[in-house]
Amino acid sequence: MSPIQGQISHREHDLREMLLRSAGKLFQDVGYVQASIYRIASAINAPKGTFYNYFRSKEDLASRLVDRQFEALRDSLSRSTGHSAIHQLTKHYNFLAIEPPMIEVAPLQLLATLAAEAPAIPVAVTQRIARGTEIWITHVSDLISLARKESPTPIAQDPKKLASLLVTCWYGAIVRRKSDPSLKLLDDFLPFFIRSGVP
Repeated sequence: MSPIQGQISHREHDLREMLLRSAGKLFQDVGYVQASIYRIASAINAPKGTFYNYFRSKEDLASRLVDRQFEALRDSLSRSTGHSAIHQLTKHYNFLAIEPPMIEVAPLQLLATLAAEAPAIPVAVTQRIARGTEIWITHVSDLISLARKESPTPIAQDPKKLASLLVTCWYGAIVRRKSDPSLKLLDDFLPFFIRSGVP
């Protein structure tokens, strides 16, 4: 590839990335329905037609964003492999607890916002969120099962139900936080659910 082709390719990648970030921020702030293609493109000072150079539709872009968010969640679960399961869960929890102002698009906030809009968003996007959530629950459940074996402290009996509860509570906390920005996610949230306090 020539230097000029490389520059063009890099510029196109940047514009595509800028559109993804713009959409992610808008979906997170105003939801899928209110984030029009015009608003997504305007937020980065691009003509509306530019959008179609990179994405077939808003649904196509949303699907790519959903996949990217679940990739980030999976990455956060695998970053600490080689450590104890409790350590891995804690690292994952810390990743989830990052406040949205610290990063442009917080994975869980974006997913929670889209999930909350499920009746109004395309079925394919809803199904992607459901599939991704199920895989996420399975990974968390596997870690909880390992934590049970590692810990002398009794841990709840059904890791799958516990993981589902944990993920569902996180979704709910993020949606609730949108209506009450002063809500802080508690530091002892994860230990509370992992320890034997859950029947």
